[in-house]
Amino acid sequence: MSVFQSAPTSRLAPQDEGVRSLAADPFITAPLSTCLDLIRFFAALVVLVCHAAQARLYEGWFPDIPLAQHYAVVVFFVLSGLVITASVLRGPASFSRYAIARASRILPVSLTALAFSTLAYFVVTSLGGSAQHTDTYGKLSWAGTVLPLMFLSESPWGAGPVWNPPYWSLCYEVWYYALFGAAVFLRGPQRIGALALFALFAGPRILLMFPVWLVGVVLVLTPLARRTGPLAGAMLVAAGLTAAWLHTEWVMPGLHLIRDLAGPYRNDLSFSRFALSDLLLALAVAATFAGLRPIANRWPAIWQMLDAPARKLSGFSFTLYLFHWPLLLLAKTLGLTAGDSLPGFLIEVLSLLAACYAISFVTERQSGRVRTLLERGLAALRERRAALA
Repeated sequence: MSVFQSAPTSRLAPQDEGVRSLAADPFITAPLSTCLDLIRFFAALVVLVCHAAQARLYEGWFPDIPLAQHYAVVVFFVLSGLVITASVLRGPASFSRYAIARASRILPVSLTALAFSTLAYFVVTSLGGSAQHTDTYGKLSWAGTVLPLMFLSESPWGAGPVWNPPYWSLCYEVWYYALFGAAVFLRGPQRIGALALFALFAGPRILLMFPVWLVGVVLVLTPLARRTGPLAGAMLVAAGLTAAWLHTEWVMPGLHLIRDLAGPYRNDLSFSRFALSDLLLALAVAATFAGLRPIANRWPAIWQMLDAPARKLSGFSFTLYLFHWPLLLLAKTLGLTAGDSLPGFLIEVLSLLAACYAISFVTERQSGRVRTLLERGLAALRERRAALA
């Protein structure tokens, strides 16, 4: 499904004249939507390829880009904040419709992924294989089974789901959706109470990365981002990509600084230990997105030709992200590795892509049905309340 069409329709202070002007000139145009679809897929592909090398399914030459898969997650965060905010500007809705749209997008993939990774654990261990392939997310536990269902595995008391480390970023995003929805749709004490409650459940680790997600929000709400021409856009893209490349030199200084600031709590930071340097990368990503907009709009015919394949690729990127890790470890346990053969590695990657595409028919492709069920359930609940009133 297209990035431009996958987010819910909702409302962001429509009485404000500035917001109305932003809604009249949407940041995500049709050409840019196709471009963002491709970016989302290729970011998921980077995560897959890097994790495949990390799991030693391939032991030949590989680019030495530490944390490349983590950088891809930063792209996801900025893209997520951008898409959600752009959708909020498009029309009126309610908090309940917003929540249903997010839940119908997330739950078919997240619940199936958790079940699949747990099943993979049992299958391999029953065959005499070892499930301890990682330092974390390698042991089955009640906390690691129940808490991820509620997206609490990255909270202070959480435990990661077995055999699925990439699940961490979804737990971050879900609470960002909740905080953003509460800030936009609720008012007065209800808003304050909801924000406090969601922040409490999220915990400091997730809140530490919230500014990274908010970069996408700010980009959509910045009028200047809509006034850039193709030449200035090309300069922004060049600057953004250059800054992203230079960012690799800043990761460790940012890591050390945030560890020093965290003091005795530095060991609890988990993936948020890169928060400062991730914010710098997020700004570079935002500059790139801002530059891509006028370039994509300048040549819409090209992006129109790419629209159908871009939709196909982005349509299973979420499944690819949440299913690739248990698939990789299953392949390794069963001896399906490529050694140092690059052609063999390419075949493995293509096979994993095909597997995830097939799985998407029972995950992402079911979002519409889940949304219908949730909407019917909400309608029935409202009818019951009205009858009791």
